[in-house]
Amino acid sequence: MGLLAFALRWLDWKTAAAVALGALLFNLFVMPRIGRGIYRDPEKARDTGIVAYAGMVLVLILLFRDRYLPMAAAVWAMMAFGDPAAAILGRRIGGPALPWNPEKTWSGTLGNWAVGSLASSLVVSFVTDRPLLPGAAAILVTGSAVYAFLESVRSGVDDNLVAAIPTALAVFQLSTFAGSGPPSWLATLTFGWAALAAAVNGLVAFATWRLGVVTRSGAVAGAIAGFLVLGAGEWGAYAVLWAFFLVGTLATKLGYRRKARRSVAQAEGGRRGAAHVAANVAVPAALLLLGVRPIAYVAALAAALADTLGTEIGALLGRRPFSLLRLSRRAVGEPGAVSVPGIAGGAVGAALIGAAGLAAGLIGPEGVAIVAAAGLAGSLAESLAFDFGKGSGARLDHDFANAFNTLVGALVALEISLSLEAQRLFLPVAGQ
Repeated sequence: MGLLAFALRWLDWKTAAAVALGALLFNLFVMPRIGRGIYRDPEKARDTGIVAYAGMVLVLILLFRDRYLPMAAAVWAMMAFGDPAAAILGRRIGGPALPWNPEKTWSGTLGNWAVGSLASSLVVSFVTDRPLLPGAAAILVTGSAVYAFLESVRSGVDDNLVAAIPTALAVFQLSTFAGSGPPSWLATLTFGWAALAAAVNGLVAFATWRLGVVTRSGAVAGAIAGFLVLGAGEWGAYAVLWAFFLVGTLATKLGYRRKARRSVAQAEGGRRGAAHVAANVAVPAALLLLGVRPIAYVAALAAALADTLGTEIGALLGRRPFSLLRLSRRAVGEPGAVSVPGIAGGAVGAALIGAAGLAAGLIGPEGVAIVAAAGLAGSLAESLAFDFGKGSGARLDHDFANAFNTLVGALVALEISLSLEAQRLFLPVAGQ
């Protein structure tokens, strides 16, 4: 089916969207009657991967309509050819497992990257009807690396739902550098500044590990994340990161024994490990590296702190947790459950990060309310995702859910701020 991506050379986006919608409806209602033989589990009414594949192609076409349609074709090619290559090579060759996901291998992930790079380059060259320039090829190779990594992450949901849209947005952001140049931090980065960033974060990592605030893996991951944030965002972004870390750590320690007695306390005495660092800081750091507006970075950390405070305060004070999706009662500490004290704590946490962003000079006064709203929206989106996943039989990974809420917070903040600037609803990509 990935060969249909070549048809985007002739189809306009409306026709392509109609075809993708037809495929989605076919996979939803006709395939269960005639095609269960190709399902991963023939006992199920629908195969999530088959439905998600068509759904993501439709979203890509709608998102990258008009002159950006080749970007949709590129990510479609990564889905159609990179993903199967990973499965085939991973099973045939095997080899060492990935440290962040023992269920997947280096051979499969590298195969995904290589085949996805080649396939997306060929498809874009054909769809645009011109040779691929070196800069465009570099963007597609980088985008394929992002896609292969996201495919390898343990998420608890179908890979098609995880990798396509973030990869497409990264490819789009990278493509903007062709006209405006690389992000400002890259143009001003010096060896001296990089050395200072490394030294500061090395000392901080050692101190926090010795004090028992983080685990050894958390210290290493925190040093890497801090180096990237300080290197790309300088002291203002670094200060906001520290605001998140300090308030989040205090919230975890608050009433820890009481939470431990209720079996809802953070593991390892509240010390943060590498997985926690990656889940909460990977998206904000990536936004800085890609040169996205600072409000997105601040909102991503606001969503992370809103989630942390919502969880910790809800576990400590929440008496009647409930499901946002079904409004039914839930157990204290159950994934996806929210409470009134937890939501209030999340709102305060998001506002605190907004204030920190203002003090650091990353956003203006009007941005504080945007960040507060976006951060709370991101944390609530995580709860909705857990609820939805539970209803559909999916087991959403906790660390993936944390990263998801930071991305939602960033996107909501961008949408609000860009819509206010344009004085109309901002439509991503098309017409920009």
